[in-house]
Amino acid sequence: MTIDIHHHMLPRELVNALTEHSVTTMGGEPLPAWRSQASLDMMDRTNIDRAILSAPIPLHFVAPPAAATMATEINRFAHECTLRWPDRFGYFASLPLPDVESAVAEATSTLDQHGAAGVAMLTNHAGIYQGDPRLDPLYEELNKRQAVAFVHPTVFAAGDYPVRSSDGSPIPCIQPSQLEFGFDSTRAVANLLLTQVDRRFPDIRFVFTHSATCVPCVLHKLLDRKRLVEAYTAYIHDHGTPPPTPELLTQLQSAEAEARQRIRWFYFDTALSTAAPVLDALTAIVDTTHILFGTDFPFGQEIGLQYTLDGINSYPNFTDEDRTHILATNAADLLDR
Repeated sequence: MTIDIHHHMLPRELVNALTEHSVTTMGGEPLPAWRSQASLDMMDRTNIDRAILSAPIPLHFVAPPAAATMATEINRFAHECTLRWPDRFGYFASLPLPDVESAVAEATSTLDQHGAAGVAMLTNHAGIYQGDPRLDPLYEELNKRQAVAFVHPTVFAAGDYPVRSSDGSPIPCIQPSQLEFGFDSTRAVANLLLTQVDRRFPDIRFVFTHSATCVPCVLHKLLDRKRLVEAYTAYIHDHGTPPPTPELLTQLQSAEAEARQRIRWFYFDTALSTAAPVLDALTAIVDTTHILFGTDFPFGQEIGLQYTLDGINSYPNFTDEDRTHILATNAADLLDR
């Protein structure tokens, strides 16, 4: 069984509401036309057995009460898809963040009563990043339920809503999804680690996308620098001189080793990111048991899906067992816990 963990839905009511508010693109790309049958047809053509639906759309284009209603409508649509095609679809529930109180209510309702496989969030919601203490009440509820939290990239636009196709990119000719999505995912991962979310809420299963984007390149920087500075300052206070360089090097190496260990808590999907150098970097930081198959359909279109599959199937360092885990077993285990 092949499971696509990163598969999007765009209910007509959501697209109509976005259009009414002059939002016709996401990440610089036009919103694609989508219907459930298009996903099923594509899945049949490419031998994908099951897809987990999510809507990667910031909902703060409307006021909080309307956003809460919109999230409920999206989740009702997704739930209906799972009831109609129980073997083909699951869904990650949309949440009306940054309204944390409403998000908690929607998360608990969909997880406890309406069959959600987890929740979908963004790297930041109106400038509030994953790991922000304001999200702790939501994390508490997700942790109680050992919930999956699928985190999709977006752009940073502070409290503004990204309406124009270049919003969120400092270089207008570079689409935000091309670089900024990866940068924002990296910021979110960094903030989760630096705010100790993995230690305070260890039972949440966070899934990030696109083979960890920039994380492997900056993992050595995702350190608790405050602790290092405190140790440095304390040594000067006690001895009147800075610590010897060998001692500093040992502390730095220990901090880097800790970061490498903690990153293994996360899961990452492979959507549109299976070139050999990318998979080299990903497998250097996480075990293959934490790598999941994702396509980003329909945003990535069928060519993106095929590119992703071809990369997994041709990567020389994957065994047949690795491919089975990535394409099916890892997601099944994650969703069935």
